[in-house]
Amino acid sequence: MSRKITVGAALALALLLAAVTIPLTMMFAQSQQNKLIRDLPGLLGSHNALDEIKKKIEDEFYDPPAPDAMDAAMVRGYIAGLGDPESRYLSAEEYKTYMERLEGNAPELGIVLKYSPEVVGLVIAQVKAGSSADAAGLKPGDHIAKAESGGIALSITAEIAPDKAAQAIEKFYEETAVTAETSSISVTITYKRDGTYRPPVNMMLGNAASTISYEMKDINDGQGETPVETVGYIKIHQFFLNTADQIEAAVKDLSNRGAVSYILDVRGCYEGNLESVRRAIDLFAYMPQDTAGGLYTVYYRDRPPYIQPPTSKKNIMSYTTGGWVVVLVDGRTSGVAELFAYELRAFNRGKVFLAGEATRGISTVQEYFPLDYVEGAALLTVGRVVPYGVKEEQRWTWNDGGVQPNLVMPETKAGIIYSIQGDAQQLKGALNILRIETEAANNS
Repeated sequence: MSRKITVGAALALALLLAAVTIPLTMMFAQSQQNKLIRDLPGLLGSHNALDEIKKKIEDEFYDPPAPDAMDAAMVRGYIAGLGDPESRYLSAEEYKTYMERLEGNAPELGIVLKYSPEVVGLVIAQVKAGSSADAAGLKPGDHIAKAESGGIALSITAEIAPDKAAQAIEKFYEETAVTAETSSISVTITYKRDGTYRPPVNMMLGNAASTISYEMKDINDGQGETPVETVGYIKIHQFFLNTADQIEAAVKDLSNRGAVSYILDVRGCYEGNLESVRRAIDLFAYMPQDTAGGLYTVYYRDRPPYIQPPTSKKNIMSYTTGGWVVVLVDGRTSGVAELFAYELRAFNRGKVFLAGEATRGISTVQEYFPLDYVEGAALLTVGRVVPYGVKEEQRWTWNDGGVQPNLVMPETKAGIIYSIQGDAQQLKGALNILRIETEAANNS
């Protein structure tokens, strides 16, 4: 016998099934979502914590900040909570400046001049921080004696009449202004400090920031009867995208002026990024295409390792044929500068020496990430770089305690004290190293 149910009973049954199915479906979807989103409860907790304190500040703080400033402060604090000094939040203005600096852009030479009746000429009133002049070591009070660019003298002279001073200053600014024609042109300034002529400094004029400065050095450091200027000294201040080109131009210029050996000074150098230092390393690293490995390898958390192959066939070590290179390092040498020093020695054993003090010991790699909901970007540590030639078992420890120099200063060799404390003495020590190696080669 067949049984029939009423329409009302059927409707009730359908509603009951729906009432059971919907929660089960939601529970299943929630469990799948929890699998897809790592630590969902933790993320919700973090969001709730930020939302709670933001609301408290908006409701209770006596002088609530603007919403945009509040969001930026929360992002800055969130990244600071990582405890990584290399990671940080960049505001929109900081991000813009950061990217311009990495490109090697600078809008001016960076000095403000004034007339001085004591020297009857123009002296530096101000050196702008981070400018080409600052990188070259110019200081307030320095007396500008002359300047030239491309072998052509600029109009400034050591002595200037008081009534001509304003015109001379204006003319100097005009000659060193940024134009399409002056981009990346070198300018040499001769100056006096405390009444004594100092070695001329070379800077890049115009749009290209001067990330290096260089000069010739007497290998005998003034101890011989006559100067023997066979050492090219290059101070590297930052590793920006134009640094490699400036190093190459400096080495060629110094070689033409008689340099046989070189001192590359990266003491206190820490600023730059991996691509910029890669270009600089590439100048010195001769690596046949069939060589295993690359210039360096970057290891990430979730990405495959990246092996950087050599990309240039240039090798400016050829300019040091018959000579040597000393790389000066210290405890302020950090990050990309440490990689540079390590790689130069690794690729040029017997030709490149590291001298000074152990470096800071930073081998992490940072990348920037523009943000959508807050103006600016996050600069985050994303991996670790391992140089060429590091053994597998030393991959994570190669820079523990910093890059160790061949010669720690002070140290004695052949009865010569290489150095005592201080930058000037370390430079003297580097010259001593080159002199000893040169004399040994000549006597062999």
